[in-house]
Amino acid sequence: MEEEDIREVELTTIAAIYPELQVDDNDPHTFSIELPVSLASPVTVRFPAATEGAPPVDPVQEQLPAVATEESHTLLYLPSLKVAISLPDGYPQQKPPKVSISTSPPWLSEQTIRELEGRVEALWEEFGRDQVVYSYIDNLQQSAEDIFGLVDDKGDLEVSLEHRIAILDYDIKAKRKAFEKETFDCGICLDPKKGSVCHQMLDCEHVFCIQCLQEFYNNAITEGSIAVIQCPEPNCAKEREDTAKASNKKKKAKTFISPSELLQIPLERDMVMRYVALKHKTELESDKNTVYCPRSWCQGAARSKKHKKPQGLEFVESSDEESEAEDIGAEGEEGKTFDANKELLAICEDCGFAFCTRCGQSWHGEFKYCIPKERKKEITEEEQASLDYLKFHTTPCPTCAAPCQKTHGCNHMRCFRCQTHFCYLCSAWLDPSNPEPRILSMIIANLRL
Repeated sequence: MEEEDIREVELTTIAAIYPELQVDDNDPHTFSIELPVSLASPVTVRFPAATEGAPPVDPVQEQLPAVATEESHTLLYLPSLKVAISLPDGYPQQKPPKVSISTSPPWLSEQTIRELEGRVEALWEEFGRDQVVYSYIDNLQQSAEDIFGLVDDKGDLEVSLEHRIAILDYDIKAKRKAFEKETFDCGICLDPKKGSVCHQMLDCEHVFCIQCLQEFYNNAITEGSIAVIQCPEPNCAKEREDTAKASNKKKKAKTFISPSELLQIPLERDMVMRYVALKHKTELESDKNTVYCPRSWCQGAARSKKHKKPQGLEFVESSDEESEAEDIGAEGEEGKTFDANKELLAICEDCGFAFCTRCGQSWHGEFKYCIPKERKKEITEEEQASLDYLKFHTTPCPTCAAPCQKTHGCNHMRCFRCQTHFCYLCSAWLDPSNPEPRILSMIIANLRL
């Protein structure tokens, strides 16, 4: 009776422990296994910019302060190890296993790869030249938990910049696979759903099922309710606004949903395009300083650094410096409002027509005097009645001047167009989290009634 090959016995045992193990069809004693590098806690991965081959620096530029050129990201998953193991003739008494390790992309250095491959022989000798495959695989898995000791004193990992896109893409896909395996309670329908039919909001990480999100956002965009295109979780947007205020940052908190995230949910492309167009239109209408093209067939808004026209399906966010400069130019040093007699030149963002904001004619230069444009026809009786009604029964928003009418409740109003909080009696701005005392007294009076 032939003695059973000890290599086949060990390989059968290893295959029972690791079902994902793949045996080579041409060599029954050669197999491969993929070991994931999933971390217990996120690690900061730095991608320093390449300096080799850069042009020589001018002596004057050497005196300028250095600018940080490296990029860093917090990751939870790194590309897995592909381990190929061959059990040669004479194993385990005479020869150790042969190991080949690789990664895609090759984010581990050659020195690290060689050190990991050399561990199998060291373990083989340590175990008295006995079966060592399971112990070696287990050793690699334990080492992967601390990224093979490659993290520096600050807790960061440095990887070559050329692998940045592939590593970030791997992390995103690995997180998605882990998300799809979990079960979540939808924040809208409150039913338990698998992650494969759910979407996690990118900014706040709240989870909702895709069907509920599609119905909610499609209805809102169809009806033109752009202000509600936020996270459906109650108070989520308000909490982020409060956090931004507490941090004393001038830039407002981002509470709206980006077009790219709507496409990921997914929503139809035409619906997302309508959302982008409506949001840009709402921003223009909320700004008292918006100037429109005088061409009757165009009526597009003039170019603005504060409200840039969207490019495709993405909003073009103006920088803080540009918005602040335009605000100063619009209000002046003494808080004066926008004056079309001073800001004469305007260019339509739709048709490119350059015109004068004072006379409405094609641009004639700054030094030519022109007469302000006037309405050719008198206001009709019906129009005058509408204006009188708005004057006596509405209060203009202090931000965008939209007429707002109170139908019930207290005098703490919120503009339907720009979401500004203000007093219905005097149009004063109000802090949404801390109304003025007179507003509170009016609320109490209404409750007593």
